[in-house]
Amino acid sequence: MQSEVSEISPIQVEVKVEVPWERVSKDLDQSFSKLAKTAKVRGFRPGKVPRGMVKKLFGKQVRAEVTSSLVQAGLIHAVEEHELQIVSEPNLPEEPSIADGEPLRFTATIEVRPTIESLELDGLEIKHISPKATDEAVDERLMDLRKQNADFREPDPMRGAKDGDRITVDFTVSVDGEVQEGMGGEDREIQLGDDSFLDELEAGMKGMTPDETKDVEVPFPEDHPNEILRGKTATFALTCKALHERILPEADDELAKDAGDYETLAELKQAIRDEIQEKLDRRDESEIREKLIDAILAKNEIEVPPSMIKEQQQRLIYEMAQFAQMFGQQMGPEMLDGLPARAERRVRAGLVLGALARLNDLTVDDDAVDAELADIAEKTGKHIAKVRVEYRGERRDQLENELLDRKIMAFLKEKATILEEEDAPEETAEASDATDEKEEEKSE
Repeated sequence: MQSEVSEISPIQVEVKVEVPWERVSKDLDQSFSKLAKTAKVRGFRPGKVPRGMVKKLFGKQVRAEVTSSLVQAGLIHAVEEHELQIVSEPNLPEEPSIADGEPLRFTATIEVRPTIESLELDGLEIKHISPKATDEAVDERLMDLRKQNADFREPDPMRGAKDGDRITVDFTVSVDGEVQEGMGGEDREIQLGDDSFLDELEAGMKGMTPDETKDVEVPFPEDHPNEILRGKTATFALTCKALHERILPEADDELAKDAGDYETLAELKQAIRDEIQEKLDRRDESEIREKLIDAILAKNEIEVPPSMIKEQQQRLIYEMAQFAQMFGQQMGPEMLDGLPARAERRVRAGLVLGALARLNDLTVDDDAVDAELADIAEKTGKHIAKVRVEYRGERRDQLENELLDRKIMAFLKEKATILEEEDAPEETAEASDATDEKEEEKSE
């Protein structure tokens, strides 16, 4: 077989293949011979059908099958001979056909990975703000601990419910004047001000005292998941059963001892600060990574095969569906906003970072993986042998990719200028928790 390749663009090539008549004739003869042994023709026993009749009856079918087989073999030969990194199925503008005594010739276009021979790294620059755990964030987390260790008692004298109180209620739900079975509740404890219940209901409960009853109307949106409530205004008939006010413990050494292995309030605050800072640092590393990727992509424009973008879009949709299912949500159209651009950036980043690793001999060997496994064993308290068993196959591949990514990012940090800006935005404990949750979701 003979083949030649010409570049149409950095991501598409034209492949011309010629299969000599000798090979075509040989494959035809073999196919007809094989078919003659099994062909069923009225008036002839199997294997006794004359070859000429086999060709007459099945010639078109055999030629089509041989053509398809030779096209596939020819394309494989061309891909291997020219070391093409194909990313899609070949496209044949015209269907080839066999002509007696003539070579089988055909042309195909194929999408390929762009060949990146060099990368521009000079002048890489990103702006960055190092987040710091603020006193406000520490105080906010300390307040959470005080709430967790709070006592509850009835107000004396009794008063109306307010934020911070725990109110116990019975309630029924009516829609269009009809009580809905299964929607009510008895002895339901609600912590007012913690956004644990419907806003309208919490607002209605404020000011209530034990044995008081009240009707509260709550409108529901047209897209509410419960069909009965969708677009309706429901009436909640509330009965206050009990009311307790929250008594917060003092922020002192005793609280520190109750909260963990701490002797003083100062030790507890420092532990809280360290925890918040650790989470902020993890977010910080993620932000720096994305900025470095944006910087190198801006300096190295490359074409991306459309088939790779399409495949990446499908992966993103799958990931979002898995994420939504994990949190009991449904995928809405807003989740698909900007999907093509996100898919293209991910593909472009993969190609550029892969080329960066190749051009600079950035690799991960077995020693590096073993060292990481030993570190995992030490942190988790597991025996190293058990950790090695857990990180086999695909999971080990994922670990190698993670280690390579770290190596690539370390290399980029050395090449880039990172401008540290002033006046970092304030970080609350709630924000750092939300960031930590997102990082955990990404790692999963």
